[in-house]
This record gives sequence, structure tokens and C-alpha cells, in this order.
Amino acid sequence: MRSRNRGLAAGAVIVLTAALLSAAIPTPVHAQETQETANYKLEIEGAGRLRGLLEEHLEISRRQKDKDMSTEEIRRLVEIAPEQARGLLATEGYFSPVIRPVLEGGDGSPVARIDVDLGPQTRISSVDIRFRGAIAEGDQANVRRMERLRRQWKLDPGDGFTQKAWTDAKNDLLKDLLNRDFPAAAISSSEARVDPERNVAELSVEVDSGPAFTFGDLDIQGLTRYSRDMIDRLNPITPGEPYSQEKLNELQTRLEDTGYFRSAFATVDVDPAAPMNVPVRLDLSENPRKRLSLGVGFSTDTGARAQVKWLDRNFLSRDWRLESELRIDRETRLLGGDVFLPAIQEGWLDGWLPSVGARYERTVSAGETNDKIRFGGRVASPNKNDEKAWGVSYLADRQKIGDFRNNRQAVIGTFTYTRRRLDHPLLPRRGYVASVELGAGPQGLGNDSNIGRVVTRGLWLEQPARRFRTVVRGQVGQVFGGSRLTVPGDLLFRAGGDQSVRGYGYNTLGVEQNGAIVGGPVTAVLSGEVVYMLTPEWGAAVFHDVGNAADSWSEFRFRHGTGVGARWRSPLGPVNVDLAYGHEAKKLRLHFSLGYGF
Repeated sequence: MRSRNRGLAAGAVIVLTAALLSAAIPTPVHAQETQETANYKLEIEGAGRLRGLLEEHLEISRRQKDKDMSTEEIRRLVEIAPEQARGLLATEGYFSPVIRPVLEGGDGSPVARIDVDLGPQTRISSVDIRFRGAIAEGDQANVRRMERLRRQWKLDPGDGFTQKAWTDAKNDLLKDLLNRDFPAAAISSSEARVDPERNVAELSVEVDSGPAFTFGDLDIQGLTRYSRDMIDRLNPITPGEPYSQEKLNELQTRLEDTGYFRSAFATVDVDPAAPMNVPVRLDLSENPRKRLSLGVGFSTDTGARAQVKWLDRNFLSRDWRLESELRIDRETRLLGGDVFLPAIQEGWLDGWLPSVGARYERTVSAGETNDKIRFGGRVASPNKNDEKAWGVSYLADRQKIGDFRNNRQAVIGTFTYTRRRLDHPLLPRRGYVASVELGAGPQGLGNDSNIGRVVTRGLWLEQPARRFRTVVRGQVGQVFGGSRLTVPGDLLFRAGGDQSVRGYGYNTLGVEQNGAIVGGPVTAVLSGEVVYMLTPEWGAAVFHDVGNAADSWSEFRFRHGTGVGARWRSPLGPVNVDLAYGHEAKKLRLHFSLGYGF
């Protein structure tokens, strides 16, 4: 045999999940066959882990919901089921299954039984990967890259053959070439030669890389309001350098992150006859220069929220962007603004983005009232996948707890490195985000003593099985030098809330002081979550969170929260509704959040 290939609910979520799963398991019922209209039951036996595949795609399974189906139609569906099942099982490497369909009757309700003997799964016996084109011929031949691609091939001799794995392996091989140097690459031929008697498959793939491409100059379309100079400052592409899809993506991301453009789309004309110095076409959709935004919202952490934002993308008649905000919610009154300046064009900070900002904030949380001001400057690298940022800030606050008053201030310099590896920026299924923040401030420059600050954060997403998702997040932080009586609250740590330890109120885990909960110099938070996707958009989750903040590690004690939740993959990002039990609080708490906490 030979095959060829060319080319929201919250609450009892666990109960809901169990009900849906049990509903997928048919119960045997014997019925008497009749020529009148009848409903039927379906039993699939012997398919093991592939039972779900058959239940999802066999016509006799999909049409169980049809009403008033005649016995003759049921019999027809039973008769064609073996051919459909063989085609489905072949995609999983079972090319010689024995399918025995039976239609039983009795008591007026037919039972369609499909008995399956899978037989052995086909195994891969050999893999032959060949290259032609510039990667294999002439002065640009790259033997090392070809060998690396062969080593990275995901289907090895001895592995079970499945159509999905075969297709994915070819796509991954081709994607490597398409993404760097060879945008005209194609699979020129591929074959999976299957021997059903020996249950082995011989795989062969030939890839034509085509010529190696290089970038030319920018051809910008849609630029009317803003200067060309701003785009040239952010452009990471040098004419004459090898083609890279990553560079095109980086150009798009840099421009979209400025806020000046609604969208940016960078492409090249892939013509194998003209691969050198190919112009980069940049299609832009500009945002208006000024915008006033009014908004309302709600969070289980901070309650109802009203917000006013003013945006000026030509502040002081320059290519400066002003973003200012007034926000009021149950616990916060905030007024602040940031000015983002054009990218730097010289030295080791070439392409980096400077900004300055100031804000006043009043918070009332867990018995503590804080009036805070902050001024600072920051310069950030344009690469968001490996983002680096240097900053310096002056912070001051006035703390009130009953009759207690305390003034604190600090000047601190910071360096932050963030590494992002996600399969999708808004709706990720796999990948991780990790960051480390280092801060220091010397004594005498607004500081009562030498202070240091270290914070590490991480978020890891995985999809271990088709319907399952796992989410692990964590944070560890410490302030060195000073104390919570001298270090401003924004540099200290508290825990609890929607994106921290669920089962507890927002920022209610920390250090007890005069009947209030205040920030502490040390913190640790860890969360683990498993999500079962009931549909592509909706899922049910179980989770456990631990975390706290304290004056020192010797006084640190974890607080635990456990719960269930509903998940919706909305167009704006993951929507989470959780019901969590705080083990120390000994009560249930409802949480609502959008996106992943980090």
C-alpha cells in the first residue's frame, strides 16, 4: 500500500466537566429492530485511545442526535462504518484493522456495535531527507545546516507512523528554510511507502531550497501623518543582509509597539529569478494623532473602575508620544503620564526607546492608606522577545495606618531582562515568559541606607495532550538593606488576588502592622493549573496557589488556595472565572481576570 503527499460559567465546573465526559460514553442498550422510525445507541469496542477519534468523525456517531431516523438508514450507516473507520485509523498508523459492525435489536431500540481489532501500529523503518537548490549546490551550499535539519527531524526509525506527525515533520523542515534565507523553499517530493504486511513505513522527502534571498531598501506605503525618520530609527534591517522572517516580524512589532500605527505589515516579493536586494514593502495603517478614551470596568480585586486616558502622538509638535491617565476604583486614585521619545540612533543603545514619566497614586488596601509619588526615566530595547531595560526612579510615599504616620523615600536604579517565547502573543498555548529585575540605590541619595532589590518572575504554558493545558507561574523577590519602615511601599511585596494567590483578597497577604496588612521585604508565589478544553473556546480548570510576603525568610509561611474555574479563549485574551478556597481564610472567594498573571 502506498500513500503520497504533495506538498462563562463559574462554580461547579468540575461537575460540568464530568457530566460532559460521561455523556461521551454510550451505555449498551438492546432493542428490537423495526421498520418504523427509531432512535439507536452506539457502542465502539476495542479502539482503545482511538475511540474518541471514531466517535468524533464516524457518520453513525455524528448522526446520533438526528431525530426520527429510520431503521433502514441506521443499517446503512452501520454498513459504511468499517470503510470510514479504516480511513480514520490509517491516519494513526493502523493500516490493517479488522472492523466488525453489528446492528442488534430488541425492545424497539436498535444498538449499533462496532467491534475494532486495531492490529499493530505501523512503525517507521527508514527516513531519507534530500536537499537541492542553493543550500546544497554552489558557493552557498551549507552542509552543516542540512545536517542540523536532518538531526532535528522529528520522525525517527522505530517511531509509530501517524499522518499528523508526518505532516508536522515536513512542515517543520520547510518552515526552517522559509523563515531564514530561503523564502521560496518548497517540498519538491515526499512519499510514505507503507508495507501493511510488515507494518513498516519508509519515508522520503526532497526539499528544494531555491535561491538565497537578501534584503533591499524599505518601500513604505501609507505614511502620511508621521515622519519617515521615525521608521528608519526603528528599522532592524540592513540592506544586503540575508533574508529573515524574524527580522520582518521584529520590524512590524517595533512599529506597532510605538502606538503610532494601527497595523504594520512587512513583506518581500518572493521571486526566485530576482533574489538579491529584494525591497521590503511596508504597509502601514496610521493611528490618529490625538485620542480621548473613556472607560469603565470591574475586577474582583478592586471592584468597579472608571478611567480617562488622553493620548497625543505629536506632543509639543514633535515625534513624542504622551500617554496620560486618570483612574479611580475601590482602592486606587491614580493620575499619571508618560512621554515616549524617538528611538536612539547611536552607540550601543542604537534603536532603544527612551521614556520619562510621573504619577501620583493614593491606595487604600487592607487597612493601609498610602499617598505615593513617582518620577523616573527608562530606556528599553526594541526587541520584545529579549527585552532589556535600564531605569532610574525617585519614589516617595506617606503611609497611614490608624494614628500611625510614616514618610518613606528612595532613589533606585534598575535593570530588567525579559525573555518571551510564546506561540501566540495574545492567546498562547505553549511557551514561557521569564524575567529578572535588579535594583540598587546608594545611601545618602534620598536613601536612609544602601538598598538592593531582586525580583524574578516566570510563566510557563504547555499542552501535554490534545485537550489539556497546563499553566505554571511563579515569583520570588527580596529587598536588601533598609526595612519596611524606610523603603517605599512600591518596592515592597504583598500577595493575594486574581493574579496572585487565589482564595484571598487583593494584597491581603503580607506583614501585619497595627491591624493592617502592609508590604514586606521578601515574597514568593507559586501557582499550578490544569485546564481541560471542553470545546476549542471553553475549558474547565483546577488549580492550587501558594504564596505570601514577610519581613524575612525565617518568618515566611506559605498561604494556600485551591479551586476550580472556567476558561474562555476570547478575542481579547484568556478570560478566567475562578472559585477558590483560601485554606487559612477558611472561605470561598470568586475571582475574575483577563489574561495571564505575570
